[in-house]
Amino acid sequence: MTNEWLIYALGGGWGHLTRALSLGRIAATQRKVRIITNSPYAQYIGNEGCLIHWIPDNAGFTKTCIYVREILLNNHYNRLIIDTFPRGLGGELADILPQLHHIPRILIHRDINPRYITAKQLRPFVVENFDLVMVPGEGEDLPFCDLPSVQHTAPWLIRNDWELPERVIMRSHILRITEPVKTILVCAAGQTSELSFFGQLALRLHLNFPDCAVRILAANCPAECPEALWVSHHPGIECLAAADIVVGGAGYNTVYECASVGVPLVGLAFPRLYDRQEKRVSKGYWVPDMEEAITTVSTLLDQIEPTKQPSVPSYVNGAFQAVHQIEKA
Repeated sequence: MTNEWLIYALGGGWGHLTRALSLGRIAATQRKVRIITNSPYAQYIGNEGCLIHWIPDNAGFTKTCIYVREILLNNHYNRLIIDTFPRGLGGELADILPQLHHIPRILIHRDINPRYITAKQLRPFVVENFDLVMVPGEGEDLPFCDLPSVQHTAPWLIRNDWELPERVIMRSHILRITEPVKTILVCAAGQTSELSFFGQLALRLHLNFPDCAVRILAANCPAECPEALWVSHHPGIECLAAADIVVGGAGYNTVYECASVGVPLVGLAFPRLYDRQEKRVSKGYWVPDMEEAITTVSTLLDQIEPTKQPSVPSYVNGAFQAVHQIEKA
């Protein structure tokens, strides 16, 4: 009998891919796991024990749909897991999922804009085409949370607390910080078009707080700030855990990783077509723009004692519970 899971994780940025890897790396200890992604960042990271089907992000809508159809219809698997978009990012799953009733189909229900759900009539589609709806730590007020097939877990994280390197090692070896100074990490984990903004923000923080170490975590070095500030490292949670303050967008991974490792997030809610960052950003220190971000960082710095090196708090990784629930589906 086939023992293979297929995870559909299309979508720009880091979010869908990282969430899929968080689940997949746990599941892959017992079975083969394939992940379909078109994230431009897939080429920068390890596969965490999974097989990655990377569709180039510039492939275009038609070619992407063809690739997805070929993978779903020409591979053998006994679980199909769809991240966020019930009909697929471009609606390409609408006629495929009804053909797969013999395979348990699981929806990862990250928060999604209710307008999109209404416009695409997703509620009856989810009821008809998914055996299980997993909510990965996003609360109980999401659009599909009242369905009887819903199961809740803690947020899914790509590293467990016992896997994180010690802060002093991360600071010296990865962040290249050798002095016991306060550390501000700008997390440029959103869309590639936002890299310039984060580069400008990192430079402003570097100039405004010369007694602190400022670093920007990004796949590529932004032209707007010195290369000496740039760090490229995956998974990002290891860097977040070594910082004193994180500044970034209010995407799923940034918000829940900061909350899990106990580092304050100065969060900006970037506009997204499907996600609601403005709802999630309340879990950190919400700021509307760069100026407010700098002001809030200044306030938080006054509350930090640089001589103390607090250990990372223990946290629950909901990916383990999710694997268990999916196994039973």
